[in-house]
Amino acid sequence: MPGPIMSYNKLAIVSGVFVIICILIISTTAGLHESGSKVVEKIKESAKEAANDVCNNDRPVFGKPTISDSFLRLYESIRHPIDDPSYTDASGKVHEVKEDAPWWREALRNEILIVDIDTRVPDKKNELWNKDRLNWETMKSEGDGGMVSAAFMNHFFYAQIHGYDYRFINAHDMEGMHNTWVKPHVLHALLKKYKFVIFIDADATIQHLEVPVEWLFNRWGITPETSIAMPFDTRQTLNGDEHASEDSRGKLALNTGVVIAQSLPHTFEMLDAWKECPTGVRYPDCKQWAQAWSHEQKAFSEYIRYDFNPNGTNIIEIPCNDAMGYPGLTEHSWITSKCTGQFIRHHTIDKQRTKQSTEAAMMQSLTDLLHQELHGKRDTYFVKEKEAKKTKAGGNEPDLIGLTSSK
Repeated sequence: MPGPIMSYNKLAIVSGVFVIICILIISTTAGLHESGSKVVEKIKESAKEAANDVCNNDRPVFGKPTISDSFLRLYESIRHPIDDPSYTDASGKVHEVKEDAPWWREALRNEILIVDIDTRVPDKKNELWNKDRLNWETMKSEGDGGMVSAAFMNHFFYAQIHGYDYRFINAHDMEGMHNTWVKPHVLHALLKKYKFVIFIDADATIQHLEVPVEWLFNRWGITPETSIAMPFDTRQTLNGDEHASEDSRGKLALNTGVVIAQSLPHTFEMLDAWKECPTGVRYPDCKQWAQAWSHEQKAFSEYIRYDFNPNGTNIIEIPCNDAMGYPGLTEHSWITSKCTGQFIRHHTIDKQRTKQSTEAAMMQSLTDLLHQELHGKRDTYFVKEKEAKKTKAGGNEPDLIGLTSSK
């Protein structure tokens, strides 16, 4: 009897032959008005491509699924529908999309890139980019290594669940300006290959892993014409200044800890102006933000958002409570806005909580999966013991319904 490998090989061959036959029929029909030689060449090329698709080790049709494929399939049962008008979180709170949504109905998969950009590399002992096995329990929550490891793992896991691409860009230090200025430069480069590029800071975590970012687009009003989206910053009082979180016009600043950029001609114009801002050519006063806090964030809020939002929807301002802050942030007396990071927690102060938020997000998603599996097959997993009948020998022998009953 042939083994499973032989069976798969036969199936692959049969499938390949079927594809080639279909191509022969289609190509012959389509080529009635072409010369015979051209049709034959088309058939040869198509057959070669079909054979490669069946046999290519990088894309195994019948081979063992990759970890990425497994995550994508595993979360199918709890992945929130993109075009759903609302989402209810584990606490029972209902979150709704915009009234005129949805603009997005289909999964964009690898048209979306989740990117981490950092000059730091967490590659020391018990850190993410160290090749040795990680010990989650003993991973440090304080210090750059543990925080960055936890956040990057959260971002990578989210990308795997939804089929998005993921990259970690280990950036060089920038000459003459703060390192965070690398963001507009890298976004400009990456958008040439992707429809959307989403940057998330190394102290920020995605909390509802089953919710696709396309659904969040519908919630936040990110349309096919939107170039960039960022959240409003948390409002705080610094050194007695109640307007420390505002720009020079009195408007609450945007925070570049989360940047969603869409590949549009207008976006590239905007990014060009943003990354060149500290040169002082277009905005002379922008030179100061090359090094002064809050760097590229201040520059965007002061200049870019006013000059590149002609339709009012080219730049979307995400609610602070959705993508800034975290539970416990308001314990700090100088923080005056109640932003708890409903979808993205940004740990701007208590950075050691990044690991805790990563853990909560991952465990909640696994809890949902296991809970659904148990209740979906309750009759299989839940075994109730029958009430024991009194006999001379006693009534202590178990009678487990479905397991010990005679057939």
